[in-house]
Amino acid sequence: MRRVIQGTRSQKGLENHSVLRSLFETAKRQGKKAHHFLHNLLTLNTTQAQAQLYRHPPKTKPTTPNASAPDKPP
Repeated sequence: MRRVIQGTRSQKGLENHSVLRSLFETAKRQGKKAHHFLHNLLTLNTTQAQAQLYRHPPKTKPTTPNASAPDKPP
């Protein structure tokens, strides 16, 4: 019933609706306006869009100048 009411009569439509609802909820939880949030996701480059999507963007591993040096034990 929910699929028909919300205008999604296909599996692909249901998936698209689910993604959009998730993005709206993410914006809401981060205290951002949904239309600005979505605009940034669709217009910024990947790195900038990820920074908008996540409160704390995923950290990348730092590159070491000497890759042949053995790792130190923790």
